[in-house]
Amino acid sequence: MKLHTGNLYWPANTEPISLKIDNNIREKSDVLVVGSGMSGALASYELSKNGYKVTLIEQNRIASGSTSANTGLIQYMSDQGVKKFSEQIGIENAVKFYNQSKEAVSDLIAIEKDLFVINQKNFKKSDSLILATDKKKIDDVKDETKMQKEIGYDVNYVDRQELESYNISAYGGLKCGPDINLNPYNFVLRLLKTASEKYNLEIVEGVKFIKANKESNKNIVTLDIAGNKIKTSFKKIVIATGYNPPEQFQKNLENVEIYKTYVAVSDLVEISDKEDLLVWEVKDAYTYFKKTFDNRLMIGGFDEKGDKLKEKDALKYEKDLVKSANSMFVEKKQMHADYNYAALFGISKDYLPYMGVDPENEDIFVVCGVGGNGTVYSKIASTMIVKWLKGESLSDYHTYRLAR
Repeated sequence: MKLHTGNLYWPANTEPISLKIDNNIREKSDVLVVGSGMSGALASYELSKNGYKVTLIEQNRIASGSTSANTGLIQYMSDQGVKKFSEQIGIENAVKFYNQSKEAVSDLIAIEKDLFVINQKNFKKSDSLILATDKKKIDDVKDETKMQKEIGYDVNYVDRQELESYNISAYGGLKCGPDINLNPYNFVLRLLKTASEKYNLEIVEGVKFIKANKESNKNIVTLDIAGNKIKTSFKKIVIATGYNPPEQFQKNLENVEIYKTYVAVSDLVEISDKEDLLVWEVKDAYTYFKKTFDNRLMIGGFDEKGDKLKEKDALKYEKDLVKSANSMFVEKKQMHADYNYAALFGISKDYLPYMGVDPENEDIFVVCGVGGNGTVYSKIASTMIVKWLKGESLSDYHTYRLAR
């Protein structure tokens, strides 16, 4: 599955980071992690830091899949608010989900302090503005603000007049945080560099996972390396290949719908400190944007169903994205798009991530269908994976189970 097309911004604007790549798979590892995107990198980092011997394999190049197209707006809020989730899965489960998401953001902030340091700025705590750009959505935003206040979150409703002080034009908004503005491509490379150099993670590129079978209480894994099939064994296996899992695990995506999303990154523009927020509008075909670390506006949205990308998709909504973002500023920006790309992502029908122990093999953990809030859910998954390895209960995470 082709995961993105067009002129990707992050790989072209990230300081080179050298990784220690092994040529062979070591014979004695506790855990095999399949996939080097955000989910695989966070799992590998957390497990290695906790003392497990981990081998990470990547079929292509490190972080070359969805991570390189990730826009890096890391928000605890999901596409659905606490109010909608409480109607869907009950207030207790909804609050638990949101608390776990907030904890994941805090964990990511803590992890950043442990990572390999580079000169390039790539990570910043930020507040978010969730906007009612449609007058009909004002009550939804007010209700969500009230709900989050009731469960103890530090959020505020911002009216139209106050929004103008941020140079934002909308009928109202929910201001929340702390969230994170990051370069996801850089973050994954730094996770893996830190894990390999500090915690003995083994990284091997050019290895395709074929299948895993349980034989005599051993997990026999078949791999393809340069066209040669080899078999090896691991105590535990983490499948972190996102929306393109090995055939054996594609059944876990039956209730996940694949969407196309579109991104435009502007030329250099003047963005004040007050405007430096993660902005997202409450709308069916919503637009979101943020300031990059080199003073551009990264704009995404116009999501639509579809599981195949064409080269021309990269430019499909170039002008619409810029126009939509500009409509949310009081004083408009003089800008055009320097980078344009389209990418695929998956959303489960209930808007909750699919991640948990494989119902057919308790030694395999699968992460998939993590939606547009994938970095946050990937962090929740890495917490679950460490608990799973330690034999701790995952009952607090039952709403994410694969067989649901």
